[in-house]
Amino acid sequence: MVVSFGAQAGAERWLQDTKCPYDMLLDEDRKLYGAFGLGRSVSKVWSVAALTYYAEQLSAGRSLIKPYENVEDDPHQMGGDFIFDPEGRALLVHCSKVSTDRPEVSHIISVLKDYQESREEPELKRQKKEETS
Repeated sequence: MVVSFGAQAGAERWLQDTKCPYDMLLDEDRKLYGAFGLGRSVSKVWSVAALTYYAEQLSAGRSLIKPYENVEDDPHQMGGDFIFDPEGRALLVHCSKVSTDRPEVSHIISVLKDYQESREEPELKRQKKEETS
């Protein structure tokens, strides 16, 4: 699931433009953002790391994402990445330190694999271990 603080029109357009396969929850009053400590920050959004990233993208000939016309947004809202199990327990909590800060894909995959392995029955774990030995 993707969580957005934006307006309905912008969220729907983003889902369409990115072809995102996940459901989206709109948190327009940012209660969920606040619960996870995701505040607003001009200095973190426009950090040296972020500006360097944008410059690298432009110098490589890539275009930057442009804001949607007629859709109000807050470019200073910090984000994060979270993974929850079906019972609602947090498996991954990553509050971005700057706007370009995201967990490595390999770390996300590792968290998901660890979770999957913890859910397997003990017999299956034993069989897997025997097969790899």
